Amino acid sequence: MALKLIVSFLLGSLLVLAFEPFNFWLVACIIPISTYFLIKKINAKDSFFIGWVFGLGLWIFGIFWIQNSIHNYGGADEITSILITLLLAIFLSLFFAFTFFLFSLLKKNNSFDLIFLFPSLWVLGEWLREFFFSGFPWLYLGYTTLDNFFFSGFIPLIGIFGVSFFMLFIPANIILLITSIKNNYFNNLVIFSLLSVILFFGSSFFLYKKDWTEEYREVDVVVVQPNISIQEKWSTQGEKESLKLFESIILKESNQVIKEEGKVKFIFFPEAFLPGIFSDYEKTLNPLLALTEKVNLGVIVGTLTNKEGKSKEINNSLMSFGVLEGQFDKQRLVPFGEYVPFPFFNYFFDFFDFNRPSIQASQNNSLIKSSEINISSAICYEIAYQDTFLKHAKKSNLLFNASNDNWFGDSIGPHQHLQIARFRASEQGKPLIRSTSTGISAIINRYGEVIESTTIDVEALRTRNHKIINKIIISRKGQSPFSVIGKTPILLLMSFIIISFLSYKLFFKNEKN
Repeated sequence: MALKLIVSFLLGSLLVLAFEPFNFWLVACIIPISTYFLIKKINAKDSFFIGWVFGLGLWIFGIFWIQNSIHNYGGADEITSILITLLLAIFLSLFFAFTFFLFSLLKKNNSFDLIFLFPSLWVLGEWLREFFFSGFPWLYLGYTTLDNFFFSGFIPLIGIFGVSFFMLFIPANIILLITSIKNNYFNNLVIFSLLSVILFFGSSFFLYKKDWTEEYREVDVVVVQPNISIQEKWSTQGEKESLKLFESIILKESNQVIKEEGKVKFIFFPEAFLPGIFSDYEKTLNPLLALTEKVNLGVIVGTLTNKEGKSKEINNSLMSFGVLEGQFDKQRLVPFGEYVPFPFFNYFFDFFDFNRPSIQASQNNSLIKSSEINISSAICYEIAYQDTFLKHAKKSNLLFNASNDNWFGDSIGPHQHLQIARFRASEQGKPLIRSTSTGISAIINRYGEVIESTTIDVEALRTRNHKIINKIIISRKGQSPFSVIGKTPILLLMSFIIISFLSYKLFFKNEKN
């Protein structure tokens, strides 16, 4: 048992290599299904601990960038920030522990366990992590499929949970086929596996880079990465630098648009670029706002807003002006980073004397649009939720993700975040613009491929070091199959499989293969 625990921890740790910035996607095809063989013949109690140790390896190495946020921006000393990050990893590992535990309770001790039950429970664990205890939809197995020729074409068909299932289902069927050849046996399940593998690989060639949406209009986009650190931005000097950069870019692009008659440009600024309540800037910005209305220039900028007469209800928002109109407010907030999820944790913040977050969630998931283009938005963390873009999938032509990834420093965090944004573009079959404070900003095409990107600015304290991406892209109209059906069908399928195993366990005797 001790050896299995060590192997499980190593497998979980190595799975991190399947995600960005490492991107060894083959690891994601081998390691998860390997854990099945660790728990295939052991009891539920031992499976629980093997799952927990597996998760611990994944989360300790996969999200240790959170320590940077807690230490550098949350006010915790280094030892406390490490301990808090470890506690989070220990908690998140419980999802794998319960997944493996349920598998041991429901397994039939035959090949159906490998092909159907284990993949379904894995996906169930990922889905629960999306919303349980405020949610943490990070490091889903399906995200590793973006650059995998065989799996990437399925992304706009079945979404993140669907490809996560396939990442376990297909290797499981291949293992069954190899075993049947080696042991010289043949039955209906083997025929099913053979047909599944043939159909999968055949479909891969057909689906790779298939267009589910249509070309719409050319859009000239300007993506701004200001490279002003958090400490600097929220200071008086940083606020001046932000306003100065804001003005200079708008004036420059306005002059460019005037020279090129009939041309329309959209400028994208990152999350909370204007470090304060937007209404406080209106007098200062009025001349700029008036200028953008006269020329064919649209601007989206991240800032804070509050409802009139409710100064304490602050929203993390995207404001638009010029040829663009509309406001988008963040709905999915970062637990502990933007709000305290449960009242109990207020005592925790008081005890450690941490900075207490006070952003309010909003239901204002609105399109930002011009007379011709509709932009569907997501702010920072909420890009990890596929529902964010599903609401406006039918009407949207372009996706936008404004973020503030300098919380994560020069770690693997921004790379993982970019990978998630790329996946959302592929799911929807539409280009995505990503503007961040200090990187990684990018323009992503409908296949989830990065057309152009910036690097992480490791010298963010040095202001006036901003980066600009200027590109003409083609917006899209229509919907991918996933944007039409959503995640419900695949989750219902997983639920049906699990309920079938549960029913068998309750009403029939175990039957060995």
